[in-house]
Amino acid sequence: GRSSIDWARLYVFLVDERYGFKNADSCNGLLVRNALVKNLLKHGVTFPEDHLVFPDTSISPIEACASEYKERLIALLDQNHGPHFVTLGLGTDMSVASVFPEWYQAAPERWRIATAKNINVLCTKTSIYEVPNRVCVNLRLIRMAENIMLFLGEGSDEAWGRIKALYDVERSGSKGVKRPRFLEPEQMMLRADGYMMVQARIPFAKPMERPPASPLEYVLKYSNIQVVQLRIDKVNHYSVIVLGAAGDLAKKKTFPAIFQLHLGRFLPASASIIGVDDPNFHSDIQGTDQFWDRRLLPYLEMEKNADTQDLAEFRQRLHFVPVNFSNKESVEALNQLIQTLGSDKQKDNRVFYLALPSFLFSRTIAALKKHCWSNTGFCRVIVEKPFGKNGKEAKELSDSLTQYLHESETYRIDHYLAKTLVLNLLTLRFANRELGHLFHSHHIANVRITFKEPIGVQGRAGYFDGYGIIRDIMQNHLMQVLTLVAMEAPASLVAEDVRDEKVKVLKQIRPIDPKDCVVGQYDGYQDDPAIQKLNEERGYASRCPTFAVVVMYLDNERWSGVPFIMKAGKALEVQQTIVRLQFKKAPPGSLFGDQPQNELVIRIQPNEAIYYKILAKMPGLTQRAKDVQQTVLDLDLKKRFELRRTPEAYEKLIHDVIQGESHNFVRRDELEEAWRIFDPLLNSLENEEKRVPERYAFGSRGPLKADTLIDSKGFRRYTVTGVPGFAEDDFD
Repeated sequence: GRSSIDWARLYVFLVDERYGFKNADSCNGLLVRNALVKNLLKHGVTFPEDHLVFPDTSISPIEACASEYKERLIALLDQNHGPHFVTLGLGTDMSVASVFPEWYQAAPERWRIATAKNINVLCTKTSIYEVPNRVCVNLRLIRMAENIMLFLGEGSDEAWGRIKALYDVERSGSKGVKRPRFLEPEQMMLRADGYMMVQARIPFAKPMERPPASPLEYVLKYSNIQVVQLRIDKVNHYSVIVLGAAGDLAKKKTFPAIFQLHLGRFLPASASIIGVDDPNFHSDIQGTDQFWDRRLLPYLEMEKNADTQDLAEFRQRLHFVPVNFSNKESVEALNQLIQTLGSDKQKDNRVFYLALPSFLFSRTIAALKKHCWSNTGFCRVIVEKPFGKNGKEAKELSDSLTQYLHESETYRIDHYLAKTLVLNLLTLRFANRELGHLFHSHHIANVRITFKEPIGVQGRAGYFDGYGIIRDIMQNHLMQVLTLVAMEAPASLVAEDVRDEKVKVLKQIRPIDPKDCVVGQYDGYQDDPAIQKLNEERGYASRCPTFAVVVMYLDNERWSGVPFIMKAGKALEVQQTIVRLQFKKAPPGSLFGDQPQNELVIRIQPNEAIYYKILAKMPGLTQRAKDVQQTVLDLDLKKRFELRRTPEAYEKLIHDVIQGESHNFVRRDELEEAWRIFDPLLNSLENEEKRVPERYAFGSRGPLKADTLIDSKGFRRYTVTGVPGFAEDDFD
């Protein structure tokens, strides 16, 4: 185990490194640090930084980088009499350690350099991989190692088979015929008797050896190698089929998420990506090339860490099929393509992503079930919100799905459930027992869940006006967050156990009293051309809320009497989603006098963080014992875990579906219970009261009546100094 290794005596060097990489993720040194150093730290082992010997790729040109690395490498090996152990990966082009066959076969003298007797560092080049220039050790150094381990991954097992066959033929073949020895005359003399005397020498210069098909053949001649076959799935083929592929959601969210999974090597190696859309609605897209150029490429090029090679590789995985689901033949053509792509595998697994309006779900799934369903693997269907406009529509939609799908095959996507800090709520509460006990009415005065966007409804006003902020944000996204804040500990982390507890919370929430609700609409909403057209059709100004505050109560022992204050709005002053638990104020006459309430704040977006606002003694010679001020215990996830990039929610959710993980998806009974809570309120606002929303300025905090309602439920705002008022750092 780890305890049997004296890590202080271990040195690690790179046999090859990429040179001139654009993204840090392309650096082999970083990969080693992540795989070795960080994993050791998790187990309490600190690996000395100076024991990592890597090329300094900041040195230019590449030849100078190689020369400097050679000096350090020779000093290291002289000092430690190594190398003792070398690990290699075999490329699909039969290369090892960045010694590429195409590099040395283009100029045979390079092979002599690569196999020279002295230790050397080479500068090689490839046209196959995304970073063409490499700095690598020569094959002589690899051959010197006491132990060599070769790893075979997806595709490289075929290259290994070819190399082994070539090596076996050479090793077992008959000895070649001896070459004739030619004499070169050096000096000639004519004797008196007429005989000619010739003095000659035999040349010993060896002819240039023909470079092998793979540098591994050379290593095999002189060394024993342990071959490790990494797990390769030879059974399953996966197809991710996006329906509605030419639409806005697919090009802006779905395909960029799939592309990021491709970049991170999280997609199964055998996975195919298929876009599907109705040619009647997108007549400009008839094939894969048009789909790529006119829909996807402009958006994928904007993704971080994407380069030309990555885009080209993703393009090879991609297919587009125009399908009219009323036409049996076109659906069968889609099925035929999927079967062809997976013909070399035993199981044909399919994920259907319905980036479609909900009224098309039933008809589409019926056609898929009849003409495009796998007989050998799983089929899973992702459906996008909205799941109806009320409980009745949601139930009808669920009923229509259950005609064709089991609940285990249905994945109702709510991207908020996959945001990093939402995923962390369970861990925060139940992995940290002391914090878990604080989530109780004994300690909590109120809970606030706030969503703010600084933009209006431009581009989607027609859709939004039919739903409003309560249906669009509160009933789904924020209710899911609330269940994770308020739920009891599940029996296990199995998906169904977690979802059972979420449903229990929803069942304990009272329907919202209309008196505990304020709705608003930002100035300028009625000026949108789409809204003006709708107003003209119905004969009155839109009453659609772009802002709402609601207050909810749970009827259980843990949260009895604690108001859950939910706020969501567009055209507000900032982009922010926050969960704030405000603790009860200390009683009058307490030791430190009248002080602000402590708060546990979970910032879901942007800049994910968890921080605990507590009181601390103010520093200074003149400060008295009672001089305290509010400060923050801060957990910045990006700093703590050195995250350069946190995955987008859609990446996490699509990956979960492929893996069959349903934790972060909405079950039917969750959906129906959430509507039970909001239906009476919506009916009152829209049909009984016909309430006109309060007006508020674009870019403001929302209507003043909202703050009045929030304050009436016991919430208090404090500045960073603890004085009541609007906080300077994180007010919501």
